[in-house]
Amino acid sequence: MSHDFQSDIDLIQSIPAVPSILDTMCQLTGMGFGVVARVTSERWIACSTRDEIGFGLKPRDELEVDTTICHEIRQRPEAVVIEHVAEDETYCLHPTPAKYGFQSYISFPLILPDGSFFGTLCAIDPQPRRLKTPEIIGTFKLFAELIASHIDSALKLSTMQRILEEQRTWQRTQRVLQRELTHRMKNTLAMVQAVVTQSLRNASSLDDAAHRATERIQALGRAQDMLTDTNWETADILAIVAAAIAPHRDRGGRFTIDGPSVHLTAQQAMGLALAIHELATNAAKYGALSNEGGHVDIEWTSEDDFRFVWTESGGPAVVAPVQQGFGSRLTQRVVPAYFGGTASLEYHSDGVRYVMHGKLKGGE
Repeated sequence: MSHDFQSDIDLIQSIPAVPSILDTMCQLTGMGFGVVARVTSERWIACSTRDEIGFGLKPRDELEVDTTICHEIRQRPEAVVIEHVAEDETYCLHPTPAKYGFQSYISFPLILPDGSFFGTLCAIDPQPRRLKTPEIIGTFKLFAELIASHIDSALKLSTMQRILEEQRTWQRTQRVLQRELTHRMKNTLAMVQAVVTQSLRNASSLDDAAHRATERIQALGRAQDMLTDTNWETADILAIVAAAIAPHRDRGGRFTIDGPSVHLTAQQAMGLALAIHELATNAAKYGALSNEGGHVDIEWTSEDDFRFVWTESGGPAVVAPVQQGFGSRLTQRVVPAYFGGTASLEYHSDGVRYVMHGKLKGGE
């Protein structure tokens, strides 16, 4: 039985995040063409594209699969990153760059949770580009995983539709699941877009923007891992806090954590993870985590309203910044809104103190 490739194209085009993912990855790399491709042993099909260099491929267009590097990635599902074809020992004589006229190339496989290979997320450009940085690699990896996760969810939804086809309630179940999937993707994408936009706006250079954006996206990714384990319903605050501070635990005794086990909604979990990331990053640069004797107390209560407190001590003297950056706006405005509350960020002589009040929607 022949495979229905049109359904694969429709699936990718049904993912609201894909166009913005292609825009974001091209902005971060400076590359002019990005694509999500379906790749099998016999066919290479463009499912969604972004073309600013006149490459000429549109959704549903095909390339001869044997002439693509994606064909090699399907056989050995590992990312391929080429900053400058002419100077790359492996690919300088490879026929594909010459055939399609590119000098820089990055492609990540789309691997579904069951290990099956769907295709690739890739970008090309006729000019050399700086691509082999942790920031670029980390962002592409996260985007590939996000698309693969949604493909898997959509395929499972399709299977469920077939199972429920003869039942009277299948149409209602389908609508509920579709709305939930779209809602999750939109929430995640909105956060990623805000992080990238604000990082670009406030950074001193493109490299600085990419570094800041990737660190923040990785913080989101760690929270997303927790949510995936619970089917995106709730996440335990203990796990969110532990994952958020893990990169900063350079030795024992740096942090004291005190609070009950409570569950956060998906949006609250990702928001709190970002807030803790910003607080910890600033503490590592300027505050209690920037010297050997600094300490951070993290505590929360949920007896009545939810109250979260981050208190630094033992670090160098801190002063309030002259201008409010993205991190301050995030911690004082954006994240508290997810809890229906307020927050304050205080700069005391002995360290920063952050206090947030709000409501728990996820249930304790």
